Amino acid sequence: MKINRRSAALLVGGALLSRSGLSHSAETAKDAPPPPAPSGPAVLPKDIAWETNNDEPLIGSQKAIRGGRLTVAIGAYPLTFRLMGPNNNDFFASWNRAFTMAFGLVGMHPVTDKFIPIMATHWSIDKDQKTLYFKLDPDARFSDGRKITADDYVFTWKMMQSKFIVDPFYNSYAERYYQSVDKIDDYTLRIVGTRPSWRPLVDYGGLWPTPGHAIQLDKDWVTRTTNQFQVAVGPYTVSGVERGQSVTFKRAANWWGDKKRYFIGMYNFDEIQLRVISPERELDYVRLGQLDLMQEGTARTWNENYTFPAVTNGWLRRSRVFVDMPDGISGLHMNLEAPIFQNKEFRKALQYLVNFDRLNRNLMYNEYFRKTSFFEGTEFANPNLKAYQFSSEMARMHLERAGYRRPPSVSNRSTLDQLRNVAYGLLFTRTDTDDILINAKGEKASFTLIYAAKGLERHFTVIQQDMRRAGIDMKLQLLEPGTAFERALERKFEMVNIGMSGGLFPEPRQYLATEFKKATNNNDFWGFGTPEADGLIKTYEESLDAEARRKAMWRVDEIVYDEAFYIPFWSAPFVRLVYWDYVQWPEFYLPRRTQSLTDWMVYWIDPKKKEQLAADMKAGKAYPVDPNLDKDYYMVRKRFAT
Repeated sequence: MKINRRSAALLVGGALLSRSGLSHSAETAKDAPPPPAPSGPAVLPKDIAWETNNDEPLIGSQKAIRGGRLTVAIGAYPLTFRLMGPNNNDFFASWNRAFTMAFGLVGMHPVTDKFIPIMATHWSIDKDQKTLYFKLDPDARFSDGRKITADDYVFTWKMMQSKFIVDPFYNSYAERYYQSVDKIDDYTLRIVGTRPSWRPLVDYGGLWPTPGHAIQLDKDWVTRTTNQFQVAVGPYTVSGVERGQSVTFKRAANWWGDKKRYFIGMYNFDEIQLRVISPERELDYVRLGQLDLMQEGTARTWNENYTFPAVTNGWLRRSRVFVDMPDGISGLHMNLEAPIFQNKEFRKALQYLVNFDRLNRNLMYNEYFRKTSFFEGTEFANPNLKAYQFSSEMARMHLERAGYRRPPSVSNRSTLDQLRNVAYGLLFTRTDTDDILINAKGEKASFTLIYAAKGLERHFTVIQQDMRRAGIDMKLQLLEPGTAFERALERKFEMVNIGMSGGLFPEPRQYLATEFKKATNNNDFWGFGTPEADGLIKTYEESLDAEARRKAMWRVDEIVYDEAFYIPFWSAPFVRLVYWDYVQWPEFYLPRRTQSLTDWMVYWIDPKKKEQLAADMKAGKAYPVDPNLDKDYYMVRKRFAT
């Protein structure tokens, strides 16, 4: 199960962000007083030098056709439509943020990595590396028609500070990043960060506008707004829901962004319907023509199941598109609050019982690459770390160090009886056996793995069997995706399988800082946090010395590796696309920096092709099948092959 992470960098362009607000009452003002602002009113420096950038290539295609309805699947119905507060980081979050928080002041071009205007037309960075000025786009409007002004950014900052949002992440984010957000005039904004930054536009330029006129923040705000649709900055707003079944977005008829260079060829659909369908059933709905496209998540299905007539006749297309984006954390996560995982030697033993090479060879067609680092795919991944290799001997050594032994009743049996007992546990219930290791307290080496992707059940069964042979009882519990992620956020699990998307700049604080260890409903799934890690994260965030930042992150990576509460899985530098012939793509398919289809909506529906396809399918007319499934516009595969 892969979830879009909640990023502290808050960059844009289909990235990941958030919005909400607070009332202007005196009670709210007392609620979260802002840090001291610079003295005097906000004014522009006399010698200010403005920057902008309208010279990068288009993100979308000028060939794109506007119109039509896109129907795709979502793994679970939204836990909330709020952008802040409890449960705001679920399956729906990437869609919810794509049309609201993804519209920061500036963004990074997804091919060149250069900064480009989004909500601000110009920007200026003071020599102190923490004071930034922005000229806002006067054309920008909220979906309710109200102009977007500097007041809406000040409101966002105040909202993030409020206790009423019940969101430790944003409370912390506002305190750590912003000294002040100041209105100079309606269309000029000053942002002062809490510290000089080595990436000031990343740290401070991703702020999004919040429509304070549409929000009343008080003690009942969380419950009152759980199912409240958002006033958006982007081209789509939620227009209707069928509870538990679907969410529908409708496009603004005259969206302000249609006139802007970097939105050309993007957001092409009149409507987008998200149907709640489990990932395991998604292909069934595509085959029935009830979904327009999907991302195929498993190598087995990709290589074995696409042999039905719609594919062989060329009506349903497939493309494996290579992209170049750092991968986020994904794998098996151990709850450090669970008694069994408070023993580091036991955690280390489990690291040696995941046989990636066999899984990749036998179940995944050797398509994947083993993840080792917490910061995989970035310069901050420690190059000295080597993946734990499968070794029953090393696992046994760590289990002994952890104090786990076979029960005396089993140790005294004959070798043949012990083998029969192991076989019984493997072939039948795997738990109805007394061949599980115990510690000095008589506690069994037994825990439950929660997972949400049934397609991974085969992989987990193999891992389960290897652990069973080592005397460890790993029970498997399949849950509905939304429920599984909610359990992860609240740390109501022993072990859970979760995947989070990543970014060009890792954000270790949200995962590893002590401040989040003390609370739940955040991305510190493990309950990890140490003073050493806090200091290293601070160095990464604040040091202007590139080498110091790199060394700090390498040490963080080393700590995570050694603490062994996270078993990294695997990744691949591609997106597998399955789509009907009428779904069209630019020549490059997707921008280089892409992880999911919500990142950059550059695809479209050709109505003439859709009409023709329906007629040709009825007549049984086959189309030519593209023999080359791999699309590697950015020459990514070569780098992974070496």
